[in-house]
Amino acid sequence: MSSTISYGDAVNDALDRLRGVGFEFGPGFVNHAPMVAETLATVGCRDLVATWVERNKRLRAYLDPPAGGTPLSGDDPGEWRPALGDFRRVLDWVDMFDARLSSRPWPEVLLEWWPRLLPGMYGMLTHGFIRTAHAVRSLAATDEPGPLQLRELAHGLGYWAARHTPVPAASEKSLRLLPAAREDIGLSLSALTVTTAGLYAEHVPRPSVPLVHSVTAPAALRLFLPLLPADLHRPAYDTLRQAAAAMWDTFPSGGGDAPASAPGYEPPSTERLLVDAVDFGDEHTIKLAEACKREYALLPDPRYRAAADMLLHRMKTDGL
Repeated sequence: MSSTISYGDAVNDALDRLRGVGFEFGPGFVNHAPMVAETLATVGCRDLVATWVERNKRLRAYLDPPAGGTPLSGDDPGEWRPALGDFRRVLDWVDMFDARLSSRPWPEVLLEWWPRLLPGMYGMLTHGFIRTAHAVRSLAATDEPGPLQLRELAHGLGYWAARHTPVPAASEKSLRLLPAAREDIGLSLSALTVTTAGLYAEHVPRPSVPLVHSVTAPAALRLFLPLLPADLHRPAYDTLRQAAAAMWDTFPSGGGDAPASAPGYEPPSTERLLVDAVDFGDEHTIKLAEACKREYALLPDPRYRAAADMLLHRMKTDGL
């Protein structure tokens, strides 16, 4: 995939178009537009970003966020802890992170809040965590990040804080399906994402979307690893493993009729899958195809390709 627009220009144009767009549309769905825009820019589809964003804005009736109005300084735990998980305070959280990011390097702010936010990364099926990961990738990929990219990190962290929800305790049955941490957390993440991708491809669950995040949330952790001190890698992996297991406890996983289980099935290439996902245009097909392509580059296992193929198959056949 090629483009005449730079990565930074594509991302910043998208964020400019998304000014004032709410965090959710109802009931209970998350705004994926900033994440997908960054994904399209990453995979070279930069000429498509603006069109995709404008189409998404027409399709989704995004809700205005709560007004907030009680500023947070972020310095006193007695002030900010009660606001964790309070979506009414989402703009207070965003403004607080915006102020901190204007006065300190963004990696410092991320690392300061990482241990505070990680235990609550399950909120809205990990989307605050994932949105923050895309913002981090954007900043890390840009030599001189602009204010809109920093503001997007504030949005990701603020949404994560406002939807802060502790990761549920997972059943032993689901935890046994997923690999425990090895010494090398990068290899552990490959083992985790390929396992969840394989489970997804085998079951092709209905509804098709929720269990996608058992792949994309651990894959998002990989975007943070270069910034995290080594002593934070294992706790982060354990949290993501438990979150993925909790998803498999929570959502139906026996949709049946999985083409990936048919004799002789061979999934398309990661490149073909990404092209097809972009052509289809759905948020989750694009994000899963990109995450699986990224993970496949580290561990060339066909289960990644099968998972992306099965989601696209389900979304098309269910008329979504």
